[in-house]
Amino acid sequence: MIRWLTGIALAVGALVPAGGAIRAEALLRANGHFLKWKSPSNGSDTVISYAVLSGPFELPNDKTLSPDNCGSMHAFSDIVAKSPEVSVQLAKQELKAAFAAWEKAAALTFVEVEDASRANIVIGAAHSPAGRAFANLRVKSVESQTPVSRGLGKFDPEKALSLEKSGDDNESDFIAIEQAYVCLSPQSRWKVGLDGNIGIYDLRYTFTHEIGHAIGLDHPGRSGAVMAYRYEERVQQLTPSDVSAVQKLYGSRQ
Repeated sequence: MIRWLTGIALAVGALVPAGGAIRAEALLRANGHFLKWKSPSNGSDTVISYAVLSGPFELPNDKTLSPDNCGSMHAFSDIVAKSPEVSVQLAKQELKAAFAAWEKAAALTFVEVEDASRANIVIGAAHSPAGRAFANLRVKSVESQTPVSRGLGKFDPEKALSLEKSGDDNESDFIAIEQAYVCLSPQSRWKVGLDGNIGIYDLRYTFTHEIGHAIGLDHPGRSGAVMAYRYEERVQQLTPSDVSAVQKLYGSRQ
């Protein structure tokens, strides 16, 4: 879950109110391997498609890393059902701004498509949310070429290792992500803009955090970065930790 919200989850990712120190950038791992979208061999951008749901969507829960996250989703528009000051159009604009932040930070290009079954990242409202925001991934294991299942995103200082600390960054140390899922609670109230009230989460901040999980990033610590475990409004854009992590996976923008 990815949590940036007092209750976001990834088991890849949930966010909770701030406190604590930031550490080196961290990358998600499964079966001892880092996770990422497959990049082209010619050095061009990694192109990742995404779809905004217009109706119900069910995940293959037995083939995902966090079976409890985003297992059942519905229309993106439902995310702002209890946020009268945020229109669906505005929510989509904030989603695009979140993708743009990651595009600026690394050699990534995100393209919207209509067919969720063919999209790399599927985004919608959580059907039965246990928190505010979540992410989930489907990957293949290197050993068996079958999906592996493991909880994601709960901060563990012993397992949140960067490539620099592990000493390896060979392509063989990566498992390709097959599909990723981001879902936000339609039962929560959302806002656009940072006003100091951490009781209501900012959509762009939350989307940015959860997309980070969807492209292979873990929590680097409890606070001090967009990818940190806790939601805090003193962090208003991607930090050096966030940028360093995503560039380890996808390279810097030329």
